[in-house]
Amino acid sequence: MTTAERVVLPRLPGRRAPRILPWDERVSDIADLVGWDMSPRSRKTASITTQLLYAAALGAVYAAIMSRRPSQAARDLADAALIFAASLVAPELPRTKRKPRPRGRLAKLGHRAIEPVTVSRVFSRATTLALRALERTVGTAR
Repeated sequence: MTTAERVVLPRLPGRRAPRILPWDERVSDIADLVGWDMSPRSRKTASITTQLLYAAALGAVYAAIMSRRPSQAARDLADAALIFAASLVAPELPRTKRKPRPRGRLAKLGHRAIEPVTVSRVFSRATTLALRALERTVGTAR
């Protein structure tokens, strides 16, 4: 998802990539401390690589915590920490003016059906579904 958001989506009509993402800036700043002058292409490659490594480390830490069969409170804390840590990698989208939300159940369902598909919505939905699936698999393994 990270690679698609950084490489594929900016090439679609009506989409454009921001000049420098905050994650890219952090990677570039660390490279400058080491003395490595990065080109835009190497900065993008290093940023995607570090994001993928960060996500893999998060998954490994979460799996290690859940393998110890923690209490419900510890499990809730681990879930909250995972969501927070994952949000640090998520792209920071520019704020837009909020439109008034529709009232009524049917109006909300219709409004949700026509919402645009964005990276942040896909990320949040995928994270929620992954956590639910992980919870089911851990629950059945006991």
